[in-house]
Amino acid sequence: MPFFIFKISADNKIEYLDEEEKYRPAREKVRNLRASHTADDGATYRMIFANSVGQGEILLSPTEHDEKIIGDD
Repeated sequence: MPFFIFKISADNKIEYLDEEEKYRPAREKVRNLRASHTADDGATYRMIFANSVGQGEILLSPTEHDEKIIGDD
């Protein structure tokens, strides 16, 4: 499974940027992106290990917390 690199904007919009097969090159790309990025727009860069770009987007997407306790019917 490859490592996918995403840019996440302040409004939680997820943008696919690149992918790498190995951890170290992916880590270096993310570190370089973070170092060259100005914090003016509030975006962050994330790397995720996933089967596909779609799965990576799902894993990085914000979730709404369900207040219901499991088994509390």
